[in-house]
Amino acid sequence: MLSALESEAEVRGFSYPGASVSWDRLIPLPELLLFFLLPYNRMKRISLSNLSILLGLLGALPLAAQRPLVSSNLENMRIRSSSVTGSGNTWNIDLSMDDDNGNRSLPTSYRRWWHVQIDRLNPLAVTTLRLRVLRAGYSDIILPCWSQSKDGGKSFGPWTRMPLSSLPRRSGSTHSFSLTVPKGVTTIRIAKYFPYTVSQKDRWLSGLLPHKHIRSLRILGRSRLGRPIQMLEITNTAVPDKGKKRVWIHAGIHPAETTSYFVVEGLVAWLLSGKPEAERALGGLILDIVPMANPDGVYLGNYRTNSRSVNLETQWRAPYNSTEKEIVALRGQIEAFMGTSKRPGANPIQALFNLHSTHGPGYPLHFQHVANALFDLVRNNRGVIPEVNKKEGKWIQAFQARSPFVARGRTLSSTAGAPSRPFVESMMHDRWSIDPKWRGSPNFLPTVMAITFEGTYRMGPDGRTWNKPADYRRVGMEMGLALIDYFGIRPRTRLTTYGIACGGTITGLLSGSPQKLWLNLTGPKDAPFLLVLGGKRMNLTLPFGACKLLAEPLVLLPLGKLSSLGSWTGSFGLPAAAQLRLDLQGLLLPPARILGTQGLELIR
Repeated sequence: MLSALESEAEVRGFSYPGASVSWDRLIPLPELLLFFLLPYNRMKRISLSNLSILLGLLGALPLAAQRPLVSSNLENMRIRSSSVTGSGNTWNIDLSMDDDNGNRSLPTSYRRWWHVQIDRLNPLAVTTLRLRVLRAGYSDIILPCWSQSKDGGKSFGPWTRMPLSSLPRRSGSTHSFSLTVPKGVTTIRIAKYFPYTVSQKDRWLSGLLPHKHIRSLRILGRSRLGRPIQMLEITNTAVPDKGKKRVWIHAGIHPAETTSYFVVEGLVAWLLSGKPEAERALGGLILDIVPMANPDGVYLGNYRTNSRSVNLETQWRAPYNSTEKEIVALRGQIEAFMGTSKRPGANPIQALFNLHSTHGPGYPLHFQHVANALFDLVRNNRGVIPEVNKKEGKWIQAFQARSPFVARGRTLSSTAGAPSRPFVESMMHDRWSIDPKWRGSPNFLPTVMAITFEGTYRMGPDGRTWNKPADYRRVGMEMGLALIDYFGIRPRTRLTTYGIACGGTITGLLSGSPQKLWLNLTGPKDAPFLLVLGGKRMNLTLPFGACKLLAEPLVLLPLGKLSSLGSWTGSFGLPAAAQLRLDLQGLLLPPARILGTQGLELIR
């Protein structure tokens, strides 16, 4: 056995002196395996001594590091080219940013998304990556994000911000940073900010269904590449639509502005949570939400355009005939909801939110349109009429009051894109809000508050740590609360009767603001009576007969006598609490008897 090993070692340049092992060059792993397993091929067995030597060498021998491999062929990834230099466990990686769809005719400012995968990292050692992002179309410093895999890219951990030590430095259009990859990691994905993919949206939507408050998930149309443009409609279907306010929200017209998707996820999670304030919102609102307006752009890793390199944000101008598939789908549904001044929709849109993300500012912001008392679509079309400007201000105030994160931000002024007026907010204003037959006789319909809300890529609500998706999901919840305040949606109060009347009746009616409960009792004429008030139903037999006590007797309220006609009417103011439950019953006290009305339950 030793002679065979010695012979093979001599051929390959190794020495095997007795029981000790030495080598005069780094042994590649395949050659090391061949060196030890060759006798097995010849003798059909391997000695335990050789196997122990092999295992010892594998534990002590540093693996020859492979050059990391950069790729961008998965959904939502984009980079024009990359280069890798270096050796050992330190590598220099240059990522040259690409234009949307590789279209070099697009403005530099559209070149704002990068997202790649890096494979072949050495899991047995800490690896240092020195990265440069070249040809960037943005100048603000953003702490990038990453996700790690320990199984060769089969599965990945959650996306997080990179360590603060990876904060980029900028020189011109180059952003440079270093990233320390811990042992055990074989593959990483890195991006300018938290990515959001078409697959992620699809999984999220499928996880929502079925739900009693999701009236529908509809396909409004399809993109150029055939992807569905979907709309969720959410409301309390047990409450009639009459009088409800319709709210339209779309996210991701600019596909890599991913804070918009997180806002939508947070809003929907809150709406479907069953919390009292969410139920209150759904009793007064119909919310139509397009969670991803530009799915082709998202899949292709574009920052600002669709698959045809068109910026969909500016496709809303008169005469409102853009042929871009995504705009046709959105505009067609908006028109169906709105109708015309001759035939308005049953619940036209009263608030429209265009969700984006922006570079530069540190905190979320709104664009409020300038008030123009002399607005004329032809001669003086800057901004919006004062009524719409005032509604925008009311909304911003409501949102900031509910969201400390939003309150940190600014409100920027906008002319609504005058003179071309290419935005969706402009269309809502110019087609409906300024139409005298829409807001005046014969319809007297409300003007539309249409506004852009922008998330940002930098600090979170505390002003010290970098923001994360959870921060914007919380903003979505706070948006829902702000809608309650903006529209003044009162808690919905329900009155129901229960049990069997026994010698008297009680009826109730809710009215007014603040809300009052009106009661009417009937029974034997001139009978003394009292109200029993509590927080739950009862079913106990009363003395002096077979009538039942139907309400928990926490409070007994004597109110005098029924009239000579056997009736009494009175009212009580209700507290403004968001939640309220009250069970009550009238007890009638004619001589030698106790009679009772049916029970009346009030739930808010």
